Amino acid sequence: MRSVPFHYGWVILASGALGSFMTTPGQTYGVAPFFDPVARDLGLSRAAVATAYTIGTLAGVLPAPFVGRWIDRRGPRVAGVLIGLALAVACVVMASSNSALSLTIGFAALRGAAIGALSLVSQHVINLWFVTRRGLAAGAVSFALALGGMVFPLVSEILMRHVGWRSTYVVLGAVVVVTMAVVGGVLFRTRPEQFGLAPDVGRPAARRRTRAEPVFTRPEALRTVVFWTMSAANVASNALGTGLLLNHYDLLGRSGVSRELAVTLFTPLALTQLGVVLLTGLLVDRFQPHRVLALPMCAMATACLLARAGGLGPWPFLYAGTLGIALGSFQAANVAAWAHYFGRTHLGEIRGLTFVITIVGAALGPLPFGWASERGGYGPVLLAGAVGCVAVALANLIAPSPKNTAGEAAGTKSLSVPA
Repeated sequence: MRSVPFHYGWVILASGALGSFMTTPGQTYGVAPFFDPVARDLGLSRAAVATAYTIGTLAGVLPAPFVGRWIDRRGPRVAGVLIGLALAVACVVMASSNSALSLTIGFAALRGAAIGALSLVSQHVINLWFVTRRGLAAGAVSFALALGGMVFPLVSEILMRHVGWRSTYVVLGAVVVVTMAVVGGVLFRTRPEQFGLAPDVGRPAARRRTRAEPVFTRPEALRTVVFWTMSAANVASNALGTGLLLNHYDLLGRSGVSRELAVTLFTPLALTQLGVVLLTGLLVDRFQPHRVLALPMCAMATACLLARAGGLGPWPFLYAGTLGIALGSFQAANVAAWAHYFGRTHLGEIRGLTFVITIVGAALGPLPFGWASERGGYGPVLLAGAVGCVAVALANLIAPSPKNTAGEAAGTKSLSVPA
């Protein structure tokens, strides 16, 4: 830490973003290009692969609360290395799949290591080092995740054409473990206060109003309304985002879009994510984060309606751009929201629980899409999703912010955080 000529928070920001980037092989973006090749190679229907994905995702995320508690106690440094190794092993398990059962086990390992662990620790280390500038830092992490959504599908597609999907997973696993050995083991650190440093790279934003940094335990967080409205946004965003991305090629193919063009659409999708995450981070620093979640919910509702509209011409690009806005703005707001309301002390344990809720949405999302694909159209699922997103947006707009009684009772030092 003493070897860098600037505040170490900048290193944390870059390393947390890189860790988030490396979760992409286990994100829906990373899995989507493998969906059809895996189904063909194993002789499974799309519905069967979607079921394996759902069961595997649910099973893989169950340890997330325990992982979060472990990160709280041991810090992110050791966790980053071991979790990176676990994700690499998961890629090898996926490459070894030869049946519906082994594929389910592979999805459990892949989704658990990437979403329930590596994503958790990468976001956690950012939240430890940023308080008043947390929205901007969260935007940087989401920027990296969006960049991964643009890079990994293209790289995976190219590799699969030359070496097949199994060898491609082995290559991705090797890249992950080498990267996270450096990022986690060398760069990750716990709270800056333990090293005599201030958070927010030593430059907290000026605020006219201040409040004590909250210290909520998990049971206390569960008793707040905003915990559940934000959880509902997590379920809606992940269920629909996962369903749309996993069925990306089939959904677009029914409208006459070729696989080549469908692969290309990941670029405008990711570019709109890249553009919106930093803007959303600025909004989170200025407004209540749970109310900012209304933006991605409305964008997701619009994306569902555009996907239902069908047609060629500019429609695929408009759909991809809107979906990118929905996913990017949600990621940026969601990363910062939990620490903003519930503090850093028990954040790992609280986020572990929210990751379970989030992945339940991501796991259940493919099921109605798989059901719809076998019955001739996605229209009813998309329409229901749009209505649900609007309802969740309204719930977050009217939900009250939790009172900071926990932080005040604990005598926490007053910080310049949005009141």
